[in-house]
Amino acid sequence: MQLSKNKKYQYLFFSILTVYTIFNGGNSNLSIQINFILVCFLFLFCLKDKNYNAHLIKFYKNNQKSMLIYILFIFYLLFQILPLPIETLKIFSPEKFKIISKFEGEISNSPISLAPSNSFFQILNYATLLIVLLIIKMIFYTDKHRIRFNLFLSFLGFITSIIAITFYLNGNPDILIFKNSSYRNASTGFFINRTVFAVFLLFSLISSLEILRYLHTKISKKKDNFFLKIYVRLFIIFITIGIITSFSRIGNFLFLITIIFYLFNEYIFSKNKSSSIKYIIILIL
Repeated sequence: MQLSKNKKYQYLFFSILTVYTIFNGGNSNLSIQINFILVCFLFLFCLKDKNYNAHLIKFYKNNQKSMLIYILFIFYLLFQILPLPIETLKIFSPEKFKIISKFEGEISNSPISLAPSNSFFQILNYATLLIVLLIIKMIFYTDKHRIRFNLFLSFLGFITSIIAITFYLNGNPDILIFKNSSYRNASTGFFINRTVFAVFLLFSLISSLEILRYLHTKISKKKDNFFLKIYVRLFIIFITIGIITSFSRIGNFLFLITIIFYLFNEYIFSKNKSSSIKYIIILIL
């Protein structure tokens, strides 16, 4: 079966996102560079398509303030690695000024950051996240596309959770480039930080809940989605176990808030209260 151009871009994006999830979990400088290059190449290919450009422009117009705030944040990070006169550090970074003052010899300029090279790679990391968001808005523009993306993210969270739980039950051994020994008593999977891992799974959980809500409200009852619902609920179970066993206070707090928000939102804004209660019970079960 011949794939359409849009599906090719989407599946290529899924491949890059999988690589991004696995190898950027350790947050190494090398993986950050590789992910940035891959995402930039896909973004440039997407820009060649007039349809994708139209979706990008529409997204930018609808989210100008948010985009501006994020770009300013990146420029703020960039400002931290720029060489500044020593006297300026008294204002922006008194602690850095105290450290430099103890060194012998004359140092005329120094950045605010204590580790400029690592700060530079974190800028690339945040820039990559922004580009990923732009690509999502460019190539996933219909309900069918969004379901496909949510299903992929849900499945990716499911696989990541299984791997993380398996590592956790075996004492989180160090495997190749994945260093898990710092979190012997928590699930982290490919991620170096359990909070980042829990937040990633939280996005996967939200994608799963969105699929169930879409199937409940938008899809015709005549269409059989029984097995898809079973799969998604299975994904939710393992993703939930992954979040809980991460033992991240922030991750578990956000998990609880997310569940409460969905239940509250479904009950309050639903016109049919009995139907919404039934949906809540189905969602929980």
